Amino acid sequence: MMLAILFCASLGAAQPAPRTAKPASPSAAPAGPGTEPAPPSAPEVSADGIAVAGADAGASRIPSAPDAWGGVRSGSEPTLSDRVANYQLEAVLDPRKHTVTGKERLTWRNRSAVPVRSLYIHLYLNAFEGRGSTFYVEMARYGAFRTGLTPKKGEWGYIELGAVTQSGKPLSWKFVHPDGGPATDRTVARVDLADPVSPGGSTVIDIEFHDQLPRVIARTGYFGSYHLVAQWFPKIGVLELPGERGATAPRWNCHELHLNSEFYADFGSYDVSITAPKEFVIGAVGEEQGAPVETPEGTRHRFVQGDVHDFAFAAWDQFQTLTGTYQGPGSPKVAVKVLYPKEFAKAARITLDATVESIRYFSDTLGPYPYETSTAIVPPFNASESAGMEYETFFTSYAAKDDPLLNGFVRFVNVHEFGHGYFMGIIASNEFEEPFLDEGLNEWWDTRLMARVPIPLRVPALSRLGFPTFPLDAYDYERLGGASRYPVEPIAGNAWHRYSEASYGMVYERTVLSFHDLGSLVGDEVLASAMREYYRRWRFRHPGTADLHAVLAEATGKKEIVDRWFEEQVYSASSIDDRLESVESAEILPQPGVVLREGKPVEIDQDAVDKEIREKREGFRKEHPKARPDEPGPFPFRSAVVARRYGAIVPQTVEVRFDDGTSERVAWEATGRWERWVFEKPVRAASAQIDPDRRFLLDVNKMDDGRTRETHSLTSARWTLEATAWTQAFLALLESL
Repeated sequence: MMLAILFCASLGAAQPAPRTAKPASPSAAPAGPGTEPAPPSAPEVSADGIAVAGADAGASRIPSAPDAWGGVRSGSEPTLSDRVANYQLEAVLDPRKHTVTGKERLTWRNRSAVPVRSLYIHLYLNAFEGRGSTFYVEMARYGAFRTGLTPKKGEWGYIELGAVTQSGKPLSWKFVHPDGGPATDRTVARVDLADPVSPGGSTVIDIEFHDQLPRVIARTGYFGSYHLVAQWFPKIGVLELPGERGATAPRWNCHELHLNSEFYADFGSYDVSITAPKEFVIGAVGEEQGAPVETPEGTRHRFVQGDVHDFAFAAWDQFQTLTGTYQGPGSPKVAVKVLYPKEFAKAARITLDATVESIRYFSDTLGPYPYETSTAIVPPFNASESAGMEYETFFTSYAAKDDPLLNGFVRFVNVHEFGHGYFMGIIASNEFEEPFLDEGLNEWWDTRLMARVPIPLRVPALSRLGFPTFPLDAYDYERLGGASRYPVEPIAGNAWHRYSEASYGMVYERTVLSFHDLGSLVGDEVLASAMREYYRRWRFRHPGTADLHAVLAEATGKKEIVDRWFEEQVYSASSIDDRLESVESAEILPQPGVVLREGKPVEIDQDAVDKEIREKREGFRKEHPKARPDEPGPFPFRSAVVARRYGAIVPQTVEVRFDDGTSERVAWEATGRWERWVFEKPVRAASAQIDPDRRFLLDVNKMDDGRTRETHSLTSARWTLEATAWTQAFLALLESL
């Protein structure tokens, strides 16, 4: 969900009070007005004694058991995943009222060893019903989300439950607040069963529901006749078992929808029928089954996909279609489709090419793409808030007609959103409690691809004035926000307990830099191989931070380094700040005192020393009349280079260059807070550079990594011009948006 970071703006005008949701039974009394926290007296526990993960849940430190979620998938199983929650969904879209009338049949299996008497379900769409939701309360705290649009009257969204039954028996339900959010939040409900689900048994729940889609402000909704329908159906939480992500007893994981958090769900199969007016083109998760069927309600499309954990679709009466294919070792033939507005044909072509490129890249570097489809949506103008969202086999791209966004940014958004299909989708980490395992690792893996060639950034307004295209290194882009001098919190941790919106952004950029630098310590290809092993072990399961840690420590064969790095840079946030303090050189000249001459001690005074120096200089000039100042002279030089450490300690390399063009590299070991290196050479040291190969990008200021012997105004002048050029480019970019 890259655009959550890229489209932050100031919070809009005041919004109306939240509508009062209608509970499906008398036991679900609506909450009162306001945004008071739910009573904090005790965590939510259902009648069967199974607790629910609360606001203090976060990154795991205990590796999961080997048999967690059924153990490592060998590939010989009848299904790719251990299917726990299977859905049959029927949706009728009214594009004029922006509503979905829905029916759901959920088949859920109890993996635990205890009877289950209550189920917990997400009602994500209620995050958009008004200012009383956890989502909007956190928006008021942290600032606007994406473009900061404020819904007007009639543009809010919600989901209402109708009949909820188990084998024909009506069920009671009520809103709950696992994270202690405002009493007016209605994004989680507890359903009490008529018949408990025995250990290893299954149950079928039928739900009727009604969606009022919001004007799209984030993730889901409509603009005009365009509809991105996501987070639209009641979705069961995850019942985690002992030995899974640190759980010691069965527990429900079903968090409220927070501003920055996304999703976490069990794998299953989805069989979805979508009915819309005949002229509407539908793109969705999975593969469409046969030709659409005409019904009295409209044209019905059926999509089926197994081994995923969510379902979304887009519908619009103006979509154009672009198709392609991918074929690669270990993957089925993949049908690639792009649905787009005709005015964004260039962006659609980039989207198609980038999708095929991404399938090949992720297949080669992590594991073969296992699905038969990949569908990308280019949103229309004024619906960019729905761009940059991801679901398995389905994602939304970004729309642009020209530079500066077209050639670089559109491709990057595509690579990033497709990549979620691996980290969010196939690996299926918990995006509520450990967002860096998806957003951060995905962005790191994307950057490895994007960094192969500099990204051309051409700003038309500046180009007309003669400014060239700026080559943007992908890692330099990540350094803009990721190399903080005083990181306020680590990348590990949940999505909601964050100091600020900017500090949450560290989940993206700082993860990229942290794992790039870990590769510098253990070997880039060694770490890449370890990540392939992480994917192999945890595909179609749900790893935690501790599971990533354990795999990397074992697969790299460098446990001590990996352990220390996770403590300093994953579970903690230690800045790296190495600086080159000084480069000094002086001639090694004769000195007054007692010296040995022909084996005998002889005392010489300053006059004798001055005479000796003068004679040697004159003799050298006669023998080398054309000698330059940067060449060896009559006396050698002693040069001293001093460096200091102001942050975490990493093993560095220091390269010293001399006046004659030669250079020498010395190791700065991972000990001590400062070091001095002394060189005796025929020429002076001209400059010194810490980390000449840019191995450690977490260093907060790469500009103080180097120093020359003499101060030059040229450097400051150059950086002033660079800063001016980039400022102008940025202002032009803002103007073009």
